[in-house]
Amino acid sequence: MARSVLGQVLSRCGFTLVELLVVIGIIALVMSMLLPTVQRVRETANRLSCASKLRQLGMAAHHYHAARGRLPPGYLGPSLTNNLDYPSFYGEGQWIGHFPLLLPYLEQDNLREQIRVTFRIGIVSAEKWFWSAAAPGPGPPHVQNYTAAMNDLPIFRCPSAAEFRPEINNPAPGGGGTVLGLHVYNSSAMGAFTVGWKDEYGSASAFRPLGRTNFMGVAGCGSGNHPFFSKYEGVYTNRTERTLGQITITDGTSHTLLYGETCGTHWQSPFETMDICWMAGGGMGTYLGLHRGKTAPVIAFSSYHPAGVQFCFADGSVRMVREGMSRWNGLSPTFTNDWHLLQQLAGWRDGAAADTGSLVD
Repeated sequence: MARSVLGQVLSRCGFTLVELLVVIGIIALVMSMLLPTVQRVRETANRLSCASKLRQLGMAAHHYHAARGRLPPGYLGPSLTNNLDYPSFYGEGQWIGHFPLLLPYLEQDNLREQIRVTFRIGIVSAEKWFWSAAAPGPGPPHVQNYTAAMNDLPIFRCPSAAEFRPEINNPAPGGGGTVLGLHVYNSSAMGAFTVGWKDEYGSASAFRPLGRTNFMGVAGCGSGNHPFFSKYEGVYTNRTERTLGQITITDGTSHTLLYGETCGTHWQSPFETMDICWMAGGGMGTYLGLHRGKTAPVIAFSSYHPAGVQFCFADGSVRMVREGMSRWNGLSPTFTNDWHLLQQLAGWRDGAAADTGSLVD
């Protein structure tokens, strides 16, 4: 009798199938309630990390300024004489951004020493950083520079940005690849425009993938002679020699964008087929407005943060700039008020003084 009662007691120590389903349902409900909170916490941490990296870039530029008496050049594209001569300007210039110049101020001295490029602003080399020979068209890869560029540096990466592999071996203009150099300019003939080099890795398969960047310097509407767009020239255009003093006198460092996020994934190509090598980190245009992550063109400032795009201002502060209605399709003859406000922030000497509080946190 005692054994049978004990057996009945022991047989009730487990859960029935219905009880298990109820417990599982409760756990699933709790997890579904917690998931948004976890995602918000993760995004907050990512946003703070991203802001910290932008601030480090801004401080590196300030340290460079303290050592050289000026900010680094936006990038070393064609000569200033041929700055607007499309497409002949492809034949000259190093086509490298200024991020390599900041490496010593980002604890990357050894990596900076590996890069073989003429960085003097007044010297316009016919040798691009990515080729080992002077040529207007594709040449043999520069082994030492490509090897350095393959370093994936966390300082240039936003943790919220998506991971993907750029398209390989599609040399067509609408094909993917990695951007090796950009030139942002404006002219009476072209308006505001961006051109660049890309590598689809067809002849450099041993050097893929190159380290990418999710940050770029602000070029505004580029340098040039367009009667409207030239007003909004950014700090980092072709072969610039800007000083913080100049920016302070004109628009003020606290009102001028210096660096921003760029997380776009295409350029006349399918989504997730393009990225930008950090060696090309120099100047990017703001004339296309602000965009959202995956669907953004790689030549526009964009972000995966839900609140907007983070920027480091010339005074070293980092603030969120909301997208608002800032986008422009490159064709419309009219511009929104938010577009004008964004260009006002991007231009270093536009003289505009409208309230930007509707965009900037």
